[in-house]
Amino acid sequence: MKRKSDSMAEPTTPTLTLTPDEAKLFAFLLDVDAQKGAGLTLRVAGGWVRDKLLGRSSDDIDIVLDKMTGAAFAELVNTYEVQHGHATHSVGIIKANPEQSKHLETATMQLGSGWIDFVNLRAETYAENEAHRIPSMEFGTPLQDAERRDFTINSLFYNLNTGSVEDYTLKGLADLADGLVRTPLEPRVTFLDDPLRILRAVRFASRFEFALDESLTRVLVLPEVKDALRKKVSRERVGKELSGMLTGTSAHPDRALSLLFEFGLMDCVFTPPSSLLMGDHEPATLPAATWEQSVACALAMHALLADRDALRIETGAMDEAALHRFKLEMLSATLLPLAPYFVLQKKKPVLASHYIIKDSLKLRAKDADDVANVILKSVEPFRSVVLDRVAVGLLLRQVGDLWSICADVAYVYDTVLGGTSVASAAAKYDALRAFVADASLDRVWDLKPILNGKDLIARLQLPPGPAVRVMQEKAIAFQLAHPSASADDCLAHLQSLA
Repeated sequence: MKRKSDSMAEPTTPTLTLTPDEAKLFAFLLDVDAQKGAGLTLRVAGGWVRDKLLGRSSDDIDIVLDKMTGAAFAELVNTYEVQHGHATHSVGIIKANPEQSKHLETATMQLGSGWIDFVNLRAETYAENEAHRIPSMEFGTPLQDAERRDFTINSLFYNLNTGSVEDYTLKGLADLADGLVRTPLEPRVTFLDDPLRILRAVRFASRFEFALDESLTRVLVLPEVKDALRKKVSRERVGKELSGMLTGTSAHPDRALSLLFEFGLMDCVFTPPSSLLMGDHEPATLPAATWEQSVACALAMHALLADRDALRIETGAMDEAALHRFKLEMLSATLLPLAPYFVLQKKKPVLASHYIIKDSLKLRAKDADDVANVILKSVEPFRSVVLDRVAVGLLLRQVGDLWSICADVAYVYDTVLGGTSVASAAAKYDALRAFVADASLDRVWDLKPILNGKDLIARLQLPPGPAVRVMQEKAIAFQLAHPSASADDCLAHLQSLA
């Protein structure tokens, strides 16, 4: 293939307005280079440049070096600090792992209020008989580095030495203006270099509301590309990318999940266990409509939250707790059609939804427990609960502060899988929420038994053990039915049951 010249055409490029912190950082790095006489050209690459051009703030600063490794430059920074009587910075080295498509060693250190990554410009070459196309790394030119990046909108540089934006592919600025996600090289080459880029394409298209280039979409559906995603990319990286789609900056999970389904990528991300069971340990396979239903459930959840409060789906407006609840809502809805399925692990049944979150996506075990063992297990109880203070109170005590999510997931089940109209389901769960408020049942899970275990043992002459637990549950039910009753009233009731 004929290569472009590394000398760029005379493009009309925008200028960037730096924040005071950015200007101070860049001046410091240039001073390190000047005083050490390294003769480097320092550039910021990738997302920071893209976001600045889009008018968005960004603290994701990656410095690329033309003729020095990141680790060597980090050492120069610390030498400079020592010579100026300043404290040194600890340096983290992220090793290259070509088998997992992580091709470059990166040095990272905290400078000022943020973490900065240092890495050299890269060129990649492949052995002719390399079955998996794992590249060997060499120092490269800016063009070679830009061409090996995932997308043209991420291939732009900001040259610290000249203070200018550089577009070596001659496509990045135009694609950013046109709202297009396109690869610098032929998409198959780019995706096989690092198959995680398949998911990154979806994330960027959904996040920025950009279109996917036609040549890219044709490659997304290729079996060899999907196979590379399954085999070459660690599940941790897949889980992290999905988290970005669900709750990352300016995330639009409805669009992201729709794109995953459109290109047949749902099972590459939410990879179910290979041996599914259901019912009485009967072998099972997922129906053909599973992923279509999955996305329909996710879209219904997203629409429900948006109708309730537009800020409920604006990830940039959420605090950490709200982001976590939003993530649980979207995961629970997405995995709702898989609720009946399980797998045996160490001879014990584990719900498929738990397996997917914990093992396929490597997300927190607590999230897997909450989604699989609390929320999805509570769908039927919430669908069938009667508006009685005892019944609702006991149900809320089982699920705790996840009850509102449980109600939302039950609504999604009714409207998507259960054939209930949106209006009817909305009225049903609005009535439940109103009942919880009117009956003062919010945080009922914090209600303490009016008679504790020692009281029950002494006053009912119970032996220590399971019988005490049973009586405590009956005491709670009595308290829910008679919120003004005294301990003596409760005791009399329990004695009447003996």
